[in-house]
Formats: sequence, C-alpha cells, structure tokens
Amino acid sequence: MKVDSWMIKDLVTIGSDAGIRDALMVMKKHSVRHLPVIDNREFVGLVTLGDLKQAILAAMLESLKVSDVMIQNPYTITRETTLENAARIIYEKNIGCLPVVEEDRIVGIITVNDILKAFIDIMGVLKAGARIDVILKGIHGSFDEVVSIIEQQGGYIISAGMTINGDDNSHHFRVSGGDTAAMAQELTDLGYRGVRVIE
Repeated sequence: MKVDSWMIKDLVTIGSDAGIRDALMVMKKHSVRHLPVIDNREFVGLVTLGDLKQAILAAMLESLKVSDVMIQNPYTITRETTLENAARIIYEKNIGCLPVVEEDRIVGIITVNDILKAFIDIMGVLKAGARIDVILKGIHGSFDEVVSIIEQQGGYIISAGMTINGDDNSHHFRVSGGDTAAMAQELTDLGYRGVRVIE
C-alpha cells in the first residue's frame, strides 16, 4: 500500500522569509503542527511546532525568520513509498511527519496520525467484532486450518496480524459474526495454544 492513498494533499505551506509569529499564526489557524517551506514553488525545508516553540523567546526580538529555524534537509519520501516504509522511517528517525516530494516539489505530507489512522483502518480496529488470538502449530497448513474453523463457525475475517515472540508467535484474527466461543473451543480441542477471545 502506497502513501499516496493516505497522505495529506491539500497542503498548508509557508515561505522561508516569513516571520516566526506568522508561522505560528498559520499553524494555529489551520490546526497543523508541520509546515512545509516553499520558495519559488520548490520545497526547501520543513518547520515544526516544536522548532517554533524552541525559538519563540528569541523571536521576541523580531529578527528570526522561518529560514532560521526550519529543517533544511528533512527526510522525504515519494508517492510510491509504501506505508510500511514510511512508518519505519518515522519510527527509526523519531520524527513526526514525512514530506512527499517529487522533482523538488512537495505533493503531500504524511504524519504519525495519518499512519496510525491507516493501520487502524487496515486492521479493522474500529469495526464491530471480536479478536481471536492463537499460537499456530509448527506445521504447514495450520494457518489455513484456523481460517477454516473461523469460517465454519460463521465468522468473517476482517484482518489478520501477528505478534512476533520467538517460537510462540501469536496470530490475531479480527472476526465479524459467528460463534467466537465455539471457534475458541474447537481450536483448543485441536491442540492450539494461547487461544483467547477479546470482545
């Protein structure tokens, strides 16, 4: 899945010659925490609310501009970057957003909140239903067997995920409908470990 489907395309931007106060006013007006900096239609940097808060006392002197506090070479991605890679970069670099840039032009921005929303959507966390956790057997076909049991008991799998924990990797199936208690009982009877239902 590409970031193009989740990034913010209707951008709020600012020029590098703008004052710190102006940048703060723009952020407040549009309820944003990240401002791409554009000069002559080209992306030249990024300024964040954190940057501005650190500079605010010095800005009382009225001499600081956005260009003085902006990140000049921020990490960027393209439309073709996968959501997973964007999430990894944000996590590893401990940053709040990634500008989406193509040919020195900014075409979007994706934030931590956008990525969180995407994963919540993908995992179906906000959809009605239950979650069944199970540790698969160490044999080929056990994943398919679990899926089959869920479906035989009238369940529809919204999403599936996994928590990695050595040999005891737990699979999580978000399920809509069906008899989850019967699913759990059948899985337990068949020797699956770590079976639990979270409503």
